[in-house]
Amino acid sequence: MKRAIAGLMALTVIAAPALAVKDTAGTTALVAAPVALKSDMAYLLLRTSTAKSGMMSIRHVLLRIPSAQEIEDYKQGRKVASNSFVVDQDKFLEDGTMRTLLIEVPPGEYLFYGITIGGGGLVTCNCLGTVKFAARAGVITDLGSAYADKVHKPSPIPHLEDNLGPQMFQYGLILGEAVVPADAATPVPAALKSLPVERAAYRAVGQFTGGSSVNRLPPIPGVLAYVRGKPVDPTTGKLPD
Repeated sequence: MKRAIAGLMALTVIAAPALAVKDTAGTTALVAAPVALKSDMAYLLLRTSTAKSGMMSIRHVLLRIPSAQEIEDYKQGRKVASNSFVVDQDKFLEDGTMRTLLIEVPPGEYLFYGITIGGGGLVTCNCLGTVKFAARAGVITDLGSAYADKVHKPSPIPHLEDNLGPQMFQYGLILGEAVVPADAATPVPAALKSLPVERAAYRAVGQFTGGSSVNRLPPIPGVLAYVRGKPVDPTTGKLPD
C-alpha cells in the first residue's frame, strides 16, 4: 500500500492540472439507470449533500490509485491518463435533500481524495486521514453518503457540525468531508434493483503529502479511527499498511 500511495502522490502532479480543465479521468456521470452494466467498467452509487460556497457547489474529488504499470510509465516520462475527477452532482438519478448519483468509472481502487468548489482544482485534500475502496467491473459499488461543506464555522450538516473556529478562516477557506457507509437500511433506487449492487468495503488510508490545504475524514465506526492524530484501522488498532 505504501508503494501505491507513493505512486498516487506522483500522479497527483498531473491530476491537479487535469482537474482544472475538467478532465473526467474516463468517468461518466449517468442521469438514467442503464439497462445493463458494461463488463469492463465499474459503477459508483453515491448520495451527496449539496452545500455551496456563494453560488458554487462544494464537490467531492475521488482518486483512483494507480497501477504498478502506470507508476512506472510516469517515472519513465510516458504520458499517463489522469486518475482523479470531480464528482458532478448536477448530473443525478434522484434529487432531494441528498442527491443520488451513479458514476461509470474504470475499475480499480479509489479513495476520497478531497474537496473542491465549483469543479475547479483541488482545494482541500484528505491527506491526514481518508478511506479507500475497490470498484469491481460489472458491479455497482454503493458508497453510501458523502457530505462536504465549509467547516471554519458550525455546519448545518450533522456529520460536519463540529466548529474548527472562526480564526481558522483568516488563513484560507477550510473545507471538510464526511463519509457514511451504506448499510442494510440504505435505500437503493428502484431503477437499479435489477442490477448487481454491493456495498463498498472501506479501508483506512494512512497520511500522505498532498495539497496546500489539508484535512481528514471524521472517524468511521469499524473503519477509520485516530490515535494521537494518526489514522488507524480500529479493528486492529494499527496504522494502515
